[in-house]
Amino acid sequence: MTGTALAEDEAKKAHKEDKRVGEAAAEKELYVGKLALFDAKQIALGNMALEKTQDPQVRQFAQKLVTDHKQHLSDLKAWADSKSIEVATVDLAGSPGTGGSGVTPGMQEGYDKKMEGVDERLNKAITEAEKELDKLREKNGKEFDKGFLTRVADDGKKGQDLAKDGMDKYKTDAAFSALLSKTRQGIASNETMAKELEKTLRR
Repeated sequence: MTGTALAEDEAKKAHKEDKRVGEAAAEKELYVGKLALFDAKQIALGNMALEKTQDPQVRQFAQKLVTDHKQHLSDLKAWADSKSIEVATVDLAGSPGTGGSGVTPGMQEGYDKKMEGVDERLNKAITEAEKELDKLREKNGKEFDKGFLTRVADDGKKGQDLAKDGMDKYKTDAAFSALLSKTRQGIASNETMAKELEKTLRR
């Protein structure tokens, strides 16, 4: 193999590796976007309950839900900033933002390819979350309280699965794994509280 051919071969290998790095970055950004959406939905649920419920126990739980997920979102953004990962901004009324900077052409190619359809997928998830929130907003009194607690409990199962997926996939990132472990424990605690409160309301 000539020097030129060898250089070209090395360049191809480097480009392929850069592309793989770009794809992995996009995948991680999508995952972080899902976590941010989960937090945004729980915050929206909690705020809705604070506006609508007349039950002091439900109000107290709703406040805890908002506080917990605002804290998690803050921790998630702090971790993402340290890794130069952009967190999708989700307010359940707008579109998530994504992007990449300071990368090689190969990384950008891999990133762009993997990110194709990501905005669409996140937007679809946002639309579904908005529909669930709108449906709950139509309820009042005890019916609302029960619907709110059921929604939080059901979401809790999905949230724990989401956190577990990340713990398995990104176990080599100690800081992120620790954050996800803490997240999972918090979600599990809120799911248990929601179920207990739901039982109380049935009496």
